[in-house]
Amino acid sequence: MLTRLFPSQAFPAFGTFCIERAKALAVHADVRVMVPTPYYPKWLPGKEDWKKWTRVERQGTVEGNIRATYPRYASVPGTATWLQGVTMARSAHHDLESNYDGWRPDVIDGHFAFPDGYAATRLGRAIGAPVVVTCHGSDLRQYPDIPVAGAMTRWTLRHADRVISVSSDLMRRSIELGCSTERAVFLTNGVDPTKFSVRSQSECRTRLGLPLDRKIGVYVGFLIDRKDQSLILHALVEIRQQGEQVPLIVLVGDGPNRQRLESEVVALGLQNDVILTGQRRHDEVAFWMGAADWLLLSSSSEGWATVYFEAMACGRPVLTSNVSSAKDAINQPAYGSVVEPRTAAAFAAAMQAAAQTTYDENAIRHYAEQNSWEQWADNAMQLFASLVKR
Repeated sequence: MLTRLFPSQAFPAFGTFCIERAKALAVHADVRVMVPTPYYPKWLPGKEDWKKWTRVERQGTVEGNIRATYPRYASVPGTATWLQGVTMARSAHHDLESNYDGWRPDVIDGHFAFPDGYAATRLGRAIGAPVVVTCHGSDLRQYPDIPVAGAMTRWTLRHADRVISVSSDLMRRSIELGCSTERAVFLTNGVDPTKFSVRSQSECRTRLGLPLDRKIGVYVGFLIDRKDQSLILHALVEIRQQGEQVPLIVLVGDGPNRQRLESEVVALGLQNDVILTGQRRHDEVAFWMGAADWLLLSSSSEGWATVYFEAMACGRPVLTSNVSSAKDAINQPAYGSVVEPRTAAAFAAAMQAAAQTTYDENAIRHYAEQNSWEQWADNAMQLFASLVKR
């Protein structure tokens, strides 16, 4: 597997979906993970966020038996984006030759079309291994319109042996950008139903110190512009202005927008209606979901949000904006609702409607169980095996 998004000592919350994939595949195969990491000299002045890369280890073992290496590649903030693809490809090839003791993959599993997928495809051509590239969303939105980097993204989509998209909308986009229909595959992310399971809502709330007599909506993820948690805050204002009871909103996660959101909570007078928990361990997230009445996601764009199935495995419905994967995941009213348009008023109405709806948590759970990482790995291994036999 080749991906920038994978946990390390410096970034333990990075790429939880990639580690879940690696764990599921490791049941069937010898999985090694190559995690290209930006090189940033310790002596160079700069932002603290950049300096964190100096604390990433060079190699390690994850989940007991998955070996990961973290080769450095040149990535200077503010310089030409296409250079990341070139330097990452060279770094990956050097890492394989230097640190894998002659081991060679039967299949290279690259994540994000650029720059990771480009590097994976170049590596595959260099060593004669088939390459599968998975598109997660931001890669097909961010890079195609950038000069040179866009051409490299299209090259990847044309030359990878298979291109997986995590939503039907992304698969259509990958074909528009050059992937042939014969090589395009739709395969969603999965969920670990042993980690995320139906729990007593009252027990979860007591454990977390949350009220027992109030509707609660939970958001889980990074606090960044694209996720637009501010829209949820303004939806609460809409509900308050209508004279209705305002649900409690819990934002689980951290990110560059946290301080701004904290200030906005105060400015809107929502101090008693919003809790920001900060970063939480992945296994702890299940209890926050168990405490909720619904999961909320107000993003302006997504690939496949892994929190969809995680919440549903906990028996909780999902209220989400109509991002690319939303209608693939929330395909029945029994599982939640796709909120349109993406406005505060629409989210206010969706929360009020959900508050009056009785959801069958066992039916929601059953649906999520059909989309486990175990099932995902079975499908992925069939795809990989078909390429090895060629």
